[in-house]
Order: sequence, then structure tokens, then C-alpha cells
Amino acid sequence: MFSRVLAISLALGLYGCSSVGNQVEAQSAAESVKTVPYIELPEVRQFIDDMEAEHRYDRVLLTQMFSKTYKREQVITKSDNQPEVLVPYHKYRANFIDPYRVKQGVLFAKKNRAWLDKAEHDYGVDWPIIVALLGVETAYGKVTGNRDVFTSLTTLSFDYPRRGHYFKSELEAYLLLARNQGWRVGETKGSYSGALGMVQFMPSNHMKLAVDYDQNGRVDLWASEADAIGSIANYLRHHGWQYQQPAALTARVDQPEAVKELVNKGRAPIHSMNEWSAKGVWATTDYNAGKAGLIGLRESETEVDYWLAYDNFFTIMDYNPSRRYAMSVLELANRIAQHEGD
Repeated sequence: MFSRVLAISLALGLYGCSSVGNQVEAQSAAESVKTVPYIELPEVRQFIDDMEAEHRYDRVLLTQMFSKTYKREQVITKSDNQPEVLVPYHKYRANFIDPYRVKQGVLFAKKNRAWLDKAEHDYGVDWPIIVALLGVETAYGKVTGNRDVFTSLTTLSFDYPRRGHYFKSELEAYLLLARNQGWRVGETKGSYSGALGMVQFMPSNHMKLAVDYDQNGRVDLWASEADAIGSIANYLRHHGWQYQQPAALTARVDQPEAVKELVNKGRAPIHSMNEWSAKGVWATTDYNAGKAGLIGLRESETEVDYWLAYDNFFTIMDYNPSRRYAMSVLELANRIAQHEGD
């Protein structure tokens, strides 16, 4: 068993786990359910009214698009069955930390060394994290999604009440982004949830945080690795990334039952190290003196491993609000950095 010190700081030593796999989304023969087109729904017609009134959006275009767009059932099914929520960590991470994904990450880092060094300098974000996020999200740009973003976001906006308000705002952002970028509405391809490009930004984040890092006059998160690197770095800095500071360190928990209410609690550090030690929680290596949260993830069917998680860990969770996801990114980043000189 390799060392599990997850400190994203070269001074503390980067180490990690095993690999990554991001499978192409399976096509479904009955992907769209031919009931009625979305234009028949009063709330969709209200959305069109609002887009025209607030943004002077082309009513004719929106009417045409919603008239030929139907509910995509698979989008709802996948939204209700996300592996970040349902799959235990020891199975989840196996999809993202394997020798091939590590090797590809090392090659990506070597190819883009100048851009990664520049991003570290410009944004104060450690380069292994940038590479690992690209690795987990899209296998370094190889799997960016093949779903029509307009249909996915429309389905989630009007047929997914649990998060309909959020996705309606993303549909609005996508339409504005399409107009600004000169994209043809309905032809943009992305993930089942509407995420875009090799960085898998939702449309609102594309609008706010994507950058033209290669300065060729346009942002291209599908084909420009430089733009992807700069955009991820900008995102992480925006959310508070602390350069060369630890993200998570392995912990020993003397009495798990005594702290079970504190495990995986919240989205920010909650106790100082003195407070954790008083509760029987100890770092297994040199620790950061700042506050930390306590993460517990299943390493096997019978074993739970624990980590002390610092601010940088929760910054990764701003990218995807899953502790399994954040830990996989850290493990992949550590392994890539460990082999970067090979």
C-alpha cells in the first residue's frame, strides 16, 4: 500500500494512488420521449417572454427550437443516479485512477509545461491539480460529451423540479453564450447535464471564468489546451485556491463512533488541530496548523479511511460537490506529479 499523504504542495511531497477512466456516455435508442414539444408548456412560453424582454433574444429562434425539442428521459435518469453520490469510494476512484490515466496525465503535463508554469505564476494554482481535473473530467479532452446541450438543459429546466431553477438559469446562460460566441443553438455538444468542453464548465461558469489564455481572440474549451488550463486555474483562484498548501492529509481516528457526526460534515474546515486531537483525531504526518474538516471514505467493503481536509479540498468541491470526486482529483494529481520526471 502506497503512502496516502495527500498534500498538494511539492514541499510536503505529492503522492497518490492508481488511475482514471472516463467512459463515453452510452447512446440510448429511446433517448427522447416523444410526448409533446416543449413549446406546448406555459412555463416555456413564459421563459421565451422573459428572454425577449430581458435580453432582447430572438423570439422566433426560441419558438422554433422549443417547438422541435422533446423531453430527454435519460438526462433525468442519470441526474438521479450520479456515481459521485451512489458509488463507494473504492469503486468510484477505480474509474479515475489507473496507470493509463496517470501516463496520459504525465504526457499532457510535458506537452503543456509552458502553459502550466504560466498558470501557476498567473493564478497561483498548483499545476498537478489543473492536469488532474482535466483527467477526471474528460480524460484530458478526449471525452467532452456528445449530447445536444440545449435539449439536456431544457429537460432539466422544465422536467426536473428538484433542481429546475438552477438548470433554467444555466439554460439562460447557454443561450446568451451561444449568441455571444456565434454558436448555432442546438448544435453545441456537451455532457448529459449541459457541461461544456474539456473542462466541463457549466454555461454560467464559461461566461464568467473561461479565459482566452492563448490570446487568439476567442475562448475555445474544446480544442485549446491553453484555454482549458487557464480557465481551470482562473476558476480555482476565484474559489480560493491556496498555492502550495495541503488539501488533505491522512488521519487516525481513535474512536470513530465518537466523531461520526463530524465526518463529512459541511463544505468548510470546522476545527483546529488542537480541537481535533482532543477528540482523538490525529494527522499521520506533518500537519497544517489551520482548521480542517474530517473526511471518511470507504476503502473497501469493511474499511473506512479518514483524512483531515483543508480549504483547498473544499475548493475542489466547488468544482464538483462530491468528496469522492475531490479525493480522486487529489490522488490523480499526486500520482501524476510523482511520475512527472519519468
